[in-house]
Amino acid sequence: MNKFMALILKADFGLFTISGVALVIMMAVTLIDVLMRSLGQPIVGSVELISFFGALAIGFAIPYTSWTKGHILVDFVLEKLSSRSRMIIMSTTRMIGIALFLLAGYNFILFGLDMIKSNQVSGAFKLPLYPIAFGLAVSCFLQTATLCCDFCKVIQGDHHE
Repeated sequence: MNKFMALILKADFGLFTISGVALVIMMAVTLIDVLMRSLGQPIVGSVELISFFGALAIGFAIPYTSWTKGHILVDFVLEKLSSRSRMIIMSTTRMIGIALFLLAGYNFILFGLDMIKSNQVSGAFKLPLYPIAFGLAVSCFLQTATLCCDFCKVIQGDHHE
């Protein structure tokens, strides 16, 4: 189980790294576009590029942020509960999260397949849109695995919010 968790953590960090690179690209495109606009030559399709990289930056950051507990947590209710009640709530929320991210990943796959079938491309650059949908599906499935690891930690009592 520890090897599986280490593999998931490594994959989470890999997507997180891609997310960071996408964020840097978004900032660079925005900066260059603003400078070029002041010279009367804006970047054609800059909004399209920023949208693509924004989807990657947000979607790919979710699993690692979840692993490191980097999200906002409102735990004042949990602090007042017994350890058993806390474990039940934390286990339940992990299971709900697993179901939701499995469903989201499945729907991203269906959406990507539909985009392939209808040959949907972006407006300015005519880039295919399905790789973004499939990338987000991978991120959702990795988040599912991350939540499974977190669920195991909760059950073992080795989990700290």
